[in-house]
Amino acid sequence: MANTDAPNGFTPAFSLYGGTIRPKKMRIASAYGTAIYSGDVVTLSSGYVNQAGATSTPVGVFYGVYYTATDGTPTFSKSWTASTATLGSEDAEAYVYADPGIVFEAQFTAGTPAVSFIGNKYTLSTTAGSSTNGRSKEGVTATTSSGVALCVGFVDSPSNSIGAYARAYFTFPTNRACSWPSCSLWTRV
Repeated sequence: MANTDAPNGFTPAFSLYGGTIRPKKMRIASAYGTAIYSGDVVTLSSGYVNQAGATSTPVGVFYGVYYTATDGTPTFSKSWTASTATLGSEDAEAYVYADPGIVFEAQFTAGTPAVSFIGNKYTLSTTAGSSTNGRSKEGVTATTSSGVALCVGFVDSPSNSIGAYARAYFTFPTNRACSWPSCSLWTRV
């Protein structure tokens, strides 16, 4: 059966170390001008969460955001709407899956993946997400130059086959969230 071209971002699949997968609280600057959707890969700029580019060094995967709207309404959303202003221009709380031990499921959006893809790093396809459901439409290309998403296997499912638009498992070995032995970002911000 042929795979369907339907990328929906990066979804936590399991942890290399076991345990419960939880997002980490980070910051988004009030009025940050780029939309971010649940499942999008994000990076840091001056300590703030930003939408990652195709070859940006990731900090993790965006889960959602909490902020107080300018009218005083507490708001949780699965997506950050570009240029959202917060009450008093306070930082919004971004929730990001930043643990470098998390393995994510995502879809190849180009090329013809093969078993030989396992162990290689690929660039991200950074298609804008859905404003209807707040979900990412990001995936992974078959381009290895400047790749950031390490393919560690393919999803074993009757609805997935190794080939065009295959779903696979990825980690981010260049994750900015932790550089052992010091993990300064793991402290509460």
